[in-house]
Amino acid sequence: MGPLISVLIPVYNSEKFLEECICSAINQTYDNLEIVAIDDGSTDKSLEILEKHYDKVKIVSQANQGLAAAVNNGVQNCNGKYIKWISPDDVMYPNCITELAKHSGPDTIVYSNWDIIDENSKLLRTFSESDYNMLDAFGFAVRLLDGQQINVNTTLIPSALLRKHKVRNLEDPVAADYNFFLNVSLTGHAKFFLVATPLIKYRIHSGQLSHKNIAKTLSYTENMKKQYLQKMDDVTRKKYTAALDEYQKDKPLSKQTMHLGLNLLSKMPKEISDSVLVYYLNHIRTRR
Repeated sequence: MGPLISVLIPVYNSEKFLEECICSAINQTYDNLEIVAIDDGSTDKSLEILEKHYDKVKIVSQANQGLAAAVNNGVQNCNGKYIKWISPDDVMYPNCITELAKHSGPDTIVYSNWDIIDENSKLLRTFSESDYNMLDAFGFAVRLLDGQQINVNTTLIPSALLRKHKVRNLEDPVAADYNFFLNVSLTGHAKFFLVATPLIKYRIHSGQLSHKNIAKTLSYTENMKKQYLQKMDDVTRKKYTAALDEYQKDKPLSKQTMHLGLNLLSKMPKEISDSVLVYYLNHIRTRR
């Protein structure tokens, strides 16, 4: 039997998709598993749905404090050596944790490719992440400084990393996972490993935070990256900025225009923006 793994589900007003998410956690092929759900002061029927599974899910309720507080509280209530972070509107394939666990390690964050589904669970497309498994920790950190590389819902994270570095309460909560990855990469020198097969269904829908203000999030994350660089000593900062400049010079035009496209996306009607977002996920970010 492998090490205990905790599935952590931060929940806030997630009644529409929560049942499917919970069932996907319950039906994992991995044997040594616990499921921990943090209800962050939901005002819909989310808590009722969780309580239907009280025999298989550890439920922790708190007053509404936001995503970071929910995740950090959840980490403190998890007993697993590793934590599988999953959003309540997404779905894990049955072999998800089994496959991620094969590559786990005390300082390694394992992540995977993913399928994109819509509000009705219709499969839209498979998203394949760029494979950087041959890069060292520095090389991957440079890619992270260029932009988000990981869908947090695919990840298996050592609980010790989440306890030491924690998820920060940011002005823009959409950036919380990216901030965590930057933090553990630049200050904790964590390793990252891609499992090159889809292990979750990532749901795109109008209610998710990432649809609310894409342009604002882009601006926020750019400032966040600059702050990390400014905190470094001169030698380290020059090393990272030189490597980042060199990497960005070699990027194709489609990647250089990504930010412009996403800024335009924030101003589009929903029926158009959803289509463009799928295009971005599949044709731009995948070529990082």
